[in-house]
Amino acid sequence: MKILFVCQQYIHSARWINQLKDSHHEVYVFDCLDREIHPDLKWTNYIENWSKRKIPYIKGEERLKKKKPAFYEKIENILQVTASEKLKELIEEIKPDLVHSMEMQSETYPLVKVRQKLPFVWAYSSWGSDIYHYQNDAKHLKKIRSVLNQVNYFFSDNSRDISLAKENGFSGDSMPIFPGGGGYDLMKYQEHIQPVKQRKTILIKGYHHWAGRALHVLEALKFIIDVIKAYDLYVYSAHQIVIDKIEELNTEYNLNIHYSSRSDELTHEDLLKKFGKAKIAIGNSVTDGIPNTLLESMLCGAFPIQSNPGNVTEDYIENGINGLLIDDPENSRNIADKILEALKNEALLEKAFEINQEKAKELACTSIQKKVLETYKKIEEEL
Repeated sequence: MKILFVCQQYIHSARWINQLKDSHHEVYVFDCLDREIHPDLKWTNYIENWSKRKIPYIKGEERLKKKKPAFYEKIENILQVTASEKLKELIEEIKPDLVHSMEMQSETYPLVKVRQKLPFVWAYSSWGSDIYHYQNDAKHLKKIRSVLNQVNYFFSDNSRDISLAKENGFSGDSMPIFPGGGGYDLMKYQEHIQPVKQRKTILIKGYHHWAGRALHVLEALKFIIDVIKAYDLYVYSAHQIVIDKIEELNTEYNLNIHYSSRSDELTHEDLLKKFGKAKIAIGNSVTDGIPNTLLESMLCGAFPIQSNPGNVTEDYIENGINGLLIDDPENSRNIADKILEALKNEALLEKAFEINQEKAKELACTSIQKKVLETYKKIEEEL
């Protein structure tokens, strides 16, 4: 089957597409943002450097794009080659059996215009906050519904988004639930595992922006300051506002919270080592799908304390059994209670470790890849 993937150049996209390497499928990759191809996808038929100007830049164009995005979208095709324009050309040239877009707002919206002019079989993978967050914006909701009314096959890493898709007009075929980046190499993840009793690290995801709420986790530490002083605290991928709070806490409470910033991130290998010796791993946001960091923390044996937007995290975490769910991501007192509950219950952590190591087997790359290839085969047989 000839498949055109329309996706951003993320490691998660690369991992998903690499499941098809050495299969009988002919794979093409196109990024609507025209970023350089991910190194792991050099084996594919990829399209780069397609975005060209039709006329020179106009003074104030970037300001117009920011301030009047709807108007800019109407005139964009006069100024430059658009993603929709290039995709139409590609689909006519390649004649793919399947167009599979991954991520909604930048990679899927441009296909709506193409679909108005050309017929093609369309699969879409919902990522993160694609539907859950953006459905709250009337302009986005209109576009989301336009996509979902036309998509033939729907992929998701969680059951919440399947329900949301159906509520917003999807009537095609829902595919089995798979991790967004495919399965995991368990040997790679589990070589870093330390016994639960030896773990002394509290690991915190440092995102604080439109989705992340790391500051509320740091505020929670104030309620249990005497307890957490016995542990090593590390915040990874910290935004600057989070770094400022860390330095404030270190000074005020004589703590030694270490961190890595968004601009100077840990390597993936180093992050896995952190997960492998973390007693608990905390992720907190107001919107998301299934975070890869949640699954990675479970694979590496850390006890997960995770927010649960739209009840999505319940797909993997049974509260009080193999992790703890944050009831309100902006309630620092509640978050503090969850951290304290975990740190004072070694038996809970030991049992959760055993459960999550069993769950890890379901996430193994060999198992997931086999099921993914079977899913594409099913689509191929229906064409």
